[in-house]
Amino acid sequence: QGSDLFFRSVLSNMQKVYLSRNPTAEKILDFVHSYDGDHICFDHFAFRTFGVDGYGIDSLAEFFTDFGYESREELRFPAKKLRALWFSPPNNDGYTRAGIYGPLPRIFISELLVDELSAPSQEIIRKYIKTSANGNKYAVLASTFGELTWEKPTYSDFQVLSRESEYAGWTLVNGYALNHATVSTHRLESDIRSISKFNKFVEDNGFKLNTEGGILKGQGTPQARWF
Repeated sequence: QGSDLFFRSVLSNMQKVYLSRNPTAEKILDFVHSYDGDHICFDHFAFRTFGVDGYGIDSLAEFFTDFGYESREELRFPAKKLRALWFSPPNNDGYTRAGIYGPLPRIFISELLVDELSAPSQEIIRKYIKTSANGNKYAVLASTFGELTWEKPTYSDFQVLSRESEYAGWTLVNGYALNHATVSTHRLESDIRSISKFNKFVEDNGFKLNTEGGILKGQGTPQARWF
């Protein structure tokens, strides 16, 4: 259907922005593709937002629910001052292709609880939000093109936010851009379909795994994550 192709094209452009900024992830995908063939499917895509003045989860969520996604569990991360929702995709049965044009990924959208940050951090975030006009209405468009809806941040503002919250610093600089994606290793067809063998395959090809948060790690179902 036309609407499905449009939706997948949007996801594809979001992924292209992500890979252009994360060459290591692109190289890993290339190695996996050369070894396993065209069987890469995505488990989930994750986005970050500022939970203030309409720039939080809702600014992205409506796009996905309009195309058949359903809101599921709410997640809370008090230590990081985060709230998140994940969304399940519409019927994924019958897809024989891979990548963006295979089974649709789950969607995770989180928001930073800005009101719980220090006064200086709140002031910085609100300062940039004010330059965005009604940018929250075009969050998906911003993500698709990898553009900010607010003015380019200064390095000093980035540093102040990052000292308090890595999440805040990243979001100030990257806006609504895709934060990370995960590959469903159990959908691969070679011997690297298990997480342990997949990790070894990546390390054997010269990539160092980050044990804190990880370039790759299992989450519930067998899968791999890269940042």
